[in-house]
Amino acid sequence: MSKFVIILAVVVTCLSQQLAGIDGAGLRNGPLSLYEQHLFKRQAKDSNDENAGLYDQNDSVISLNAGNLKEKVFGQPHASLVEFYNSYCGFCRRYAPIWKQLASDILGWQKLVKVTALDCSRDENNAICREFEVMAYPTIRFFAPYYEDGAQKIGEPVTAHAEAEVINALIEHMQNVTQKPAGWPDFTPLESDAPREQLFNPTEARPDPPKYAYLINENEINGTTVGSQVMLDLLDAPLAVVKRTKETSEPSGLKVIVGDSMSEIKLPVDEFSRAKVTSAIRKHLSEHHIRVTEVATKPNNKDSTTEENISDIMEKKQEEALRVKMKELGPAIVYQADLEEAIKFALFHEVTRFKKIDGERLLALQRFMNVLVRYFPFNENGMKFLKEVRQYVLNAESEIGAEDYSNQIKKLEQNRSPVFASNRWMGCSSTKDGLRRYPCGLWTLFHYMTVQAAESEISTDPLEILQAMHGYIKYFFGCSDCSTHFQQMAARNKIWNVTSKDDAILWLWSSHNEVNRRLSGDATEDRDHPKIQYPSIEMCPECRKQKLTNHHNHRQYTLDDANEWNLLEVSTFLKRVYSYNNRNQLGLWDANLLPQPLARTGGGGADSYHSNRSFGNVLNEMDIRMGALLYVACIVMLLIAVKMVVKRGYRKKMYAHDILGKV
Repeated sequence: MSKFVIILAVVVTCLSQQLAGIDGAGLRNGPLSLYEQHLFKRQAKDSNDENAGLYDQNDSVISLNAGNLKEKVFGQPHASLVEFYNSYCGFCRRYAPIWKQLASDILGWQKLVKVTALDCSRDENNAICREFEVMAYPTIRFFAPYYEDGAQKIGEPVTAHAEAEVINALIEHMQNVTQKPAGWPDFTPLESDAPREQLFNPTEARPDPPKYAYLINENEINGTTVGSQVMLDLLDAPLAVVKRTKETSEPSGLKVIVGDSMSEIKLPVDEFSRAKVTSAIRKHLSEHHIRVTEVATKPNNKDSTTEENISDIMEKKQEEALRVKMKELGPAIVYQADLEEAIKFALFHEVTRFKKIDGERLLALQRFMNVLVRYFPFNENGMKFLKEVRQYVLNAESEIGAEDYSNQIKKLEQNRSPVFASNRWMGCSSTKDGLRRYPCGLWTLFHYMTVQAAESEISTDPLEILQAMHGYIKYFFGCSDCSTHFQQMAARNKIWNVTSKDDAILWLWSSHNEVNRRLSGDATEDRDHPKIQYPSIEMCPECRKQKLTNHHNHRQYTLDDANEWNLLEVSTFLKRVYSYNNRNQLGLWDANLLPQPLARTGGGGADSYHSNRSFGNVLNEMDIRMGALLYVACIVMLLIAVKMVVKRGYRKKMYAHDILGKV
């Protein structure tokens, strides 16, 4: 019977261990194994893979990355137009439709020039964007055919952004190409006295002599590239050749020379534009039974019938479970995961964009590190890491090479590993890649630190956090358009006139609302997280009050409706939301890396919220396989135990003389 008890205990233990790791929502409790951590990070990377930026397979834009940029751009028999962008940059998001339209509109030129893009917000592209000296987003560069790699070989800048202006700049670069591949058009205008017969001579590129030569006369006061654009549109038109002319005695227009008779005929064009001239030529060729193939936009290459693998299904279940949990908690919560993701992206990505950090930029980084060390809620490993990074930055005499900085902080993180307990955005998550996340996390980080500075006696400087924020956004924030707006707003709202720590909290809050007002309905807005005037009346009904008669509240703190902000209640609300104890640990994968209690005399720590459970990865494919295997093993052991008990009941009792008798 004792054997049965032992086996039964093993079975019960086996089952209980399997059940203990899973809660009702299908989420694991406690720290993840090293394998689970690695798998989670790999899944997170896969879910944000090559085309997860602003462009996907449905667009005519070719997505590049650090591994293939030089391969696809350098040494190729075609030119490349590359947009370096940041998916977190508001201007980049607003510009993406223009870049997509541009790529679609010149798709017929793809034998000669390809429209590409690279997302500098991705960590793996950080070094290549630094190498190509991408200082602002979006940055557009032209790379000529057979472009060679080498020092300072970063392409030719294209400063225009409007589609028509970009095309004009592209044409100008293409006209100046010196090393021309086969089939490259001759953009040189045809001289007025040049013999027209030579237009009908066969060439290596066109062994069949053309029947029609179309001459596009460009006589515009401000110049035009219409002729060159039409030449590219009809480069492969059969039995036709297109040339530019510069006849100052004639208006801009189009005429055709018939090869058989060498007669010239003017073709009617009601507007001298690329679309109208190209359409007139196509119509003339069609009337003479010569068909020109239309260039279609890039088709949808996605296979909608592809089955999702188990990892994707589990990932979606996890996301849904987390969203449900966050909805239960409400919007007035600060997540430790968002704070950690914000500084992770700032220190490991944004700061490393520049080849060197010196002067005012170095001072801004030093100030940023100072406030992080003083107020960021980190675990013991994290605080040691931040202090070591700060010391490294403070020790710099005049400058730091960004590559040296990048290598150093990676080494420091490795030495203190594990540092970060997060691997995902929580309150700052979004339904679409590139929305919210880092900008949301950065706002949350500075809101949190203004409150922590006000609630502590570490420093008496009311501008400490605002100055660090202003310097960081001015010198490091990737969206140059956003950075410029913030600096203008800071000057307009008199950031340097803030005289108390409580005023610093309110200044940042009101400025954030001003940004929300400006960007409401913008391309950067997540439909599930509209940009409202925070806090909403549901979050804090006491924060709004009816306007007083003949009372003129400061414009910075007024509302558009019949109410105005109750600043005392707003301050109380913000201190509660961004308080030390209001942070939530949802989304952290290692309970051992929870922040330590905050030492008010300086530096680090987070809440005593250890009662909150740490939610990690949903059961992945390996979990399911191992669980099934263990359950089968438990059932087999249970059957063996039952069989032993049954068999024992029918077995004859053994006596000593039975054995001795046989001897």
